[in-house]
Amino acid sequence: MNTFRWQARRLLSRPSLVPPVSGSCWICLLCLLWLLGLTAAPHSDAAKSRDRASAKAAAKAPKKPKGVTHVVEQGQTLFRISQAYEVKVTAVLEANRLKLSTRLKLGQRLFIPGAKAVKKVEPYRPLSTEERTTLEQSLREQPTAPPPPPSTPPPPRPSVKTDAELVWPIVGPINSPFGPRWGKFHAGLDIGSPHYQEVVAAADGEVIYAHDTGGPLGKAMVLQHGRGMRTVYAHLSIIIAAEGDTVRQGQAVGGVGNTGRSAGPHLHFEVRRNGAALNPENYLPATIDELVRDLSRPQKP
Repeated sequence: MNTFRWQARRLLSRPSLVPPVSGSCWICLLCLLWLLGLTAAPHSDAAKSRDRASAKAAAKAPKKPKGVTHVVEQGQTLFRISQAYEVKVTAVLEANRLKLSTRLKLGQRLFIPGAKAVKKVEPYRPLSTEERTTLEQSLREQPTAPPPPPSTPPPPRPSVKTDAELVWPIVGPINSPFGPRWGKFHAGLDIGSPHYQEVVAAADGEVIYAHDTGGPLGKAMVLQHGRGMRTVYAHLSIIIAAEGDTVRQGQAVGGVGNTGRSAGPHLHFEVRRNGAALNPENYLPATIDELVRDLSRPQKP
C-alpha cells in the first residue's frame, strides 16, 4: 500500500502530466488507490502462506532410502545377490515389492537397501558331478568318528533368538543329540514331531540338493548358506522346493516324515561348514526349557 501512495504523490508532483480535476475526482482516485493496496496485501499474505506450507511438506516428506541399484546379469539369483551385498533376502524382496516366487529377468533393476557401492555377484552354479557324488555319499554314510574340531571355535550358545545365526527348522523335543550314538557318531539332531509338520529353512540360502538319498536319511534337502555353511533336512515326507531355488529364513521347504531308516516321524537336522559336521545347538536359539533351567540355577555371589 505504501508503494501505491508513493506513486500517487509522484504523479501529483508533476503538474504537466496531471490534467485539472475536480475535488470529487480526487476523492475517487484516492479511494481507488486505497482499494488496490488492500487487494494486494491479501495476495502477498497468501503467497507467504503457500511458501510456508510447501516448506513444511518438504520437511515432513520421507527421506529417500540409501542404497544402490543392481542390474541383474545372467545366472544371478536373489540369494547370490543378497550374499554379495550382505543383506537379507527379505530386505531385497520388500525394497522391490517382489514375491519370492518371482523369477529375475536379465537386465532387471533391483534396489539394494543400505548398500554403498555396486558389487560383483557370482551366478548360480549347480553342483558338478563330482561334487554331487561326494555330497550324496556323505548323506548315505553315517560317520563312525567325531569330525575334526573346527578351525574357528563355535560361537557362544545364544540365549535369545535375535542372537542366533539360525532358527529352529521345526518345534519339538530333541530325541537324539549331536554326538556318539550306538557305536557311531550322530552328526546332527533328531527332533521329534508329528507327521507332516512343516519344515522351514534355518537361514537364507539356495537349494543345492533335493532328492531321495536312497540311504538311511531317506528324502533329504541340503541348503547352501554363506561362508561355507550348509544345513541338511532329512527323513522328509515331502520336498516342496527345487534345486536352484532361493529360500528365505523361515520359509517352508518340506514336511516331517519317516522316510529312510527311521523309528518314527522326526526331522534329522545337520549343520556343516566346509564339509565338517557341527553341533547345530551352537547356532540355534536357546529353547524355553533351557531358559527356564538357566533361570532356576542359583546365582553366583
